[in-house]
Amino acid sequence: MAETKSIFLTLSGRTNAGKSTLLNALIGEKIASVSSKPQTTRTRITGILTQDNTQYVFIDTPGLHKPKNKLSGYMLKTAESSATDSDAVLYVIDCTKKLHEQDEI
Repeated sequence: MAETKSIFLTLSGRTNAGKSTLLNALIGEKIASVSSKPQTTRTRITGILTQDNTQYVFIDTPGLHKPKNKLSGYMLKTAESSATDSDAVLYVIDCTKKLHEQDEI
């Protein structure tokens, strides 16, 4: 029997980029709230997709933004720390909006 492996992938991007929508689509269930209201995701949300002998562990994070208070500062730290704990980061950009300078690499 083949060994199961796990791959940790962080969904990162600006507020309202579609990270939670993408997570729900990848998992095939609604596990993350989706809203047009900014900063709906306040903590990490984990979704797992198993295909054959591989588990894809997706971590939905709060949107990247300029913190205005302690809560938004905490949310930003959560998003940043999730990226360092992952095997890969999927940076999500809303293609229906103009590209923000912070999205450019």
